[in-house]
Amino acid sequence: MNHPYQPDEVLRQLTEGNESAFKQIYDRYWLSIYKTVKRYTKSPEVAEDIVQEIFTTLWNNRSNFREVINLEYYLITMAKNLTYKTLRKMAFEKSVKDHWSSEMLQEENSMNDPILDQQYAQLIQRAAGLLPSQQKQIFHMAKVEGLSHKDIAAQLNISHLTVKTHMAKALRSIRHYLLPHLSSYLLYAFLIYY
Repeated sequence: MNHPYQPDEVLRQLTEGNESAFKQIYDRYWLSIYKTVKRYTKSPEVAEDIVQEIFTTLWNNRSNFREVINLEYYLITMAKNLTYKTLRKMAFEKSVKDHWSSEMLQEENSMNDPILDQQYAQLIQRAAGLLPSQQKQIFHMAKVEGLSHKDIAAQLNISHLTVKTHMAKALRSIRHYLLPHLSSYLLYAFLIYY
């Protein structure tokens, strides 16, 4: 027999680590949060990532939600805040990418050196070779095989969020390795295109 949804009771159970309560909240609010986020981002993939992050935050910080009065309102507010933050970050990245793309076009002739290209490719390969095995595998699947994070998650049977986390760590390690070897111009190119 299905009991009616009681927000206060379900929230109390969530704060105590009850996975069934989390699932009830997820099932009840996922679609409305997704629609709210998608209205702003216009991208199903970005909206899914944001909603995933919200529910991951909810579960990881569940004990902090004891004082929340209206969970739906709280989650929608979280969604809007994270969406604005994501859109600002995307706008900034696009602006940086546009700037450096234009710089790269201006310097293309001077940089068109196959020997240098090969040396930089070897540096990246060497840096990737030093990564922990799962980061190395995910980096290879994304950058060499050209798979999306979603496809990698499906193939490795891990969450999309885990793929994103490993990819971010891999890129951070590779940038750190490349820093002493590359000019600032080439490092910016790596930051943008990798």
